[in-house]
Amino acid sequence: MKKLVLLLWLACTAFDFAAAQTATPSLGNMITIGGVNYYVHNVVQGDTFYSLSKRYGVDEATIRENNPHLAEGLKTGLIIKIPVVRAESRPLSERKMSRLFDVHVVNQGETAYSISRRYGISLQTLIEDNPGFDPAHLSIGQKINIRIKSQGQTHPEQIREEIAQYTENLNSVSTHFTHHAVKQGETLYSLSRSLNIPVDTLTKYNAEELKDGLKMGSILRIPVKDTVTVATAGLETTGTAPVATPGGGETLPVGGSETVTRPNDLWSTSGSFRYKNIDQTAPLRVAVLLPLQVDASANPQFLEFYQGFLLALGELKSIGVSAQVDVFNTGRSEAEVKNVLRDPALRQADLILGPVYDDCFAPAARFAETNGIPIVSPLGSIDGIETPAAFQVFPVNTTKSEKLREDLTPDKNVIVISAASVDQELRDETASLVPPSAHRLNHSAHLASDVEKLLSGDKENVILVLANSEIATDEILARISSVQNNLMARSIKSPVIKVIGSAKWARYQNVDKSLYFKLNVRYITSYHADRGNARVVDFDRRYVSEFGSLPSQYSYRGYDVGKLFVGSLKLHGAQFVPYLNDDELPLLQVPYRFGQVSPSGKFVNQEWAKVCYNSNYTIEVR
Repeated sequence: MKKLVLLLWLACTAFDFAAAQTATPSLGNMITIGGVNYYVHNVVQGDTFYSLSKRYGVDEATIRENNPHLAEGLKTGLIIKIPVVRAESRPLSERKMSRLFDVHVVNQGETAYSISRRYGISLQTLIEDNPGFDPAHLSIGQKINIRIKSQGQTHPEQIREEIAQYTENLNSVSTHFTHHAVKQGETLYSLSRSLNIPVDTLTKYNAEELKDGLKMGSILRIPVKDTVTVATAGLETTGTAPVATPGGGETLPVGGSETVTRPNDLWSTSGSFRYKNIDQTAPLRVAVLLPLQVDASANPQFLEFYQGFLLALGELKSIGVSAQVDVFNTGRSEAEVKNVLRDPALRQADLILGPVYDDCFAPAARFAETNGIPIVSPLGSIDGIETPAAFQVFPVNTTKSEKLREDLTPDKNVIVISAASVDQELRDETASLVPPSAHRLNHSAHLASDVEKLLSGDKENVILVLANSEIATDEILARISSVQNNLMARSIKSPVIKVIGSAKWARYQNVDKSLYFKLNVRYITSYHADRGNARVVDFDRRYVSEFGSLPSQYSYRGYDVGKLFVGSLKLHGAQFVPYLNDDELPLLQVPYRFGQVSPSGKFVNQEWAKVCYNSNYTIEVR
């Protein structure tokens, strides 16, 4: 009998341990940042990237990307944020929705706390039922699903505790702001005293939340006065971050010292350079220089860029970031650009976007450097421009091939197939990566049989296709696919195959795209917006509603550039540079990582996107 009891105890213990290993994430630890839901996780002993990826249903790369401080690995006690992945389900009919939910339309002065109290419903239930719902930022007219069966189930005291816990979770993963949940009886003056921060700073960073006065339960952002670190030419330069005073006055150092070495006091060939002070109480002045017309002919792609930019401004406005935009048509002429630069509005600008052509950028860059204005090249390379005033969004070529290094290691069975017209760019980019053991074939009628002879059943087979035309690419992929079909017909297990191609493959119209999934195609691109991603889907919906057409890659880039630079500059003033790489403002495409090629040079994006088609018909972007 004792033996039976012992066995039962061991079985229960094993079950409890297994349950702990597969425990579902706690909704009580869910927060929202920039419209994206995250779980807040406290790393405990035994946690690994693999176990976390299984528990939360995200890949390991996503966990690392959202937590840059994990560069040295997981450590017990660290707090990390993990994006919430919601199970795909068919949308409910309007009739069923009406049976399950009431819909609340946010009125002026309402907060998440007041709405939770009104319906007696848990804050976390609201977050669960309304993807992207942000308790710290509500907008008038916003529609919120209120679960009918949960109404009246939550006591006001519990809601107060939830607001406090939510704020604590938010603070645990926030690096540049602390957050404060307003308590009963608090005033702006008392908060200013207790938080040791001026009233005007409080109002500046919480304009939307405070326009109807201080409300109990409101969640306010409090900027952190701290040191910042900027990557400069591969080195880290640390200095004390100053605080811009209201009204665009003098910049004062933190801590009372008279002088300070700032990471943004960069040196250019023309001498000392510093970004101009930004009046953070006023709309950001943005000058947009685009070739909307060239020789009386419209440039539709640049209009699409500007339309995406406008949607970004609309979204930023909902979090209290406002901008005044002056648009100038530059054509494709250096003379026209110089003429635009004479306009008085340019000297008032806090940010310049464009020009887009390399040969028109130099005079604008000199103007920007002279006036301390950040200037962004949003689409192309700006070779020959060396000033810390300039930011190149198009990624630097020297980092491109690194994305393919893991696919072309000596332990893989690498096969290189060259067409009659070789893709010279892809060949040059991969030349140093292809191992000496690689097999080399030419595209011919016998390609399928040649490939079959070289395939390995023990190693991963990586096939690099150097074809410079759509027709040749289609033929080569079809012949590789026929090898798999022939093996299956002979009841032989097909070896694992990955095909490496070019970003131009994304534009091919006459290639069977199902082959991309079947052959696990991957390529490197300067940017990629995954139309299966929830943020991209929402952007597409808003773009179609606003402009009556589907967005293009120019539209996506316009949105990202606007959101990243306008948002970072308005929120952080002259100290915006470190925040460009901070993922503070969720974008549509891959993250942007800016660094300087030389200590006195421009800032260039270092990040390329690796697009991976998988045999389970999913697309992964790394």
